Amino acid sequence: MSGAQDPSSDKQFAVASRRIVFVVGSILFVGAILLFLNGQVALGIVLLVVAAAAVVWRGIWTVRRGQRALAEVERAQVPDGAVRAPGAPAPVEDVVAQLVGMNSDGLPYQIDAARTPKGVRVTVQWKHEEMRWQTLFVRGSQAFAWRMEVDLDPATAHYKFVEHSGKASVRAAAGPMGATAYGSWTWQKGKTAGGTSASFVEGADGQVRVVGQTGDRTSWEGAVMIKPADAKVPVFTVLRNNGWRPPRDWSGARMFEK
Repeated sequence: MSGAQDPSSDKQFAVASRRIVFVVGSILFVGAILLFLNGQVALGIVLLVVAAAAVVWRGIWTVRRGQRALAEVERAQVPDGAVRAPGAPAPVEDVVAQLVGMNSDGLPYQIDAARTPKGVRVTVQWKHEEMRWQTLFVRGSQAFAWRMEVDLDPATAHYKFVEHSGKASVRAAAGPMGATAYGSWTWQKGKTAGGTSASFVEGADGQVRVVGQTGDRTSWEGAVMIKPADAKVPVFTVLRNNGWRPPRDWSGARMFEK
């Protein structure tokens, strides 16, 4: 029997469990308050612990469900062929053709190449990843961006690269104490190793809109993620398979290629 879950039944369970946890948790919370008022502190604490455990379980389940969905993102297929030694690298035209040839509509990133005075610049850019959500009292958005520039030097068969990554978030809320709003934006240039940027949202009383490589979709839940390694590993595998190396090739430098 396959271990995969039926998407429709999985969604039905998600909706039902969310409602059950909300209703039962509210009842337990009110019951705990009444017990406290009647002097039954120990039993009230038990009810609060049970309610908190249910909320934590539901939260963990939601995150794992989002991770399963994100894990289904298409991966680039590295071209087959003989692996070249650093002393006999492939011509830059062949390398660029293999890199650009990995492009696919299903990939979360796009690979482009352009001539430069010193050789070729290969640009690997993550496609738009943004999530917006709105509930009864809260409205927010989360967006991620990532781009890598790889400069190829045909004279030496060396490559250098740099990464640009950014994150922007906005949240506004209205409640009994008034309205609040905040936003943040970060952008950095350098190299990363094994990093992941992700956000998961579940709207109990509203809509979640996600704009990403698979199109524009709206649901009661959403997840966005940028994992640079998904793009970096195939790109640097192609370069190394073709005999290309960074100017200083050592274990520390290779860590930033993942």
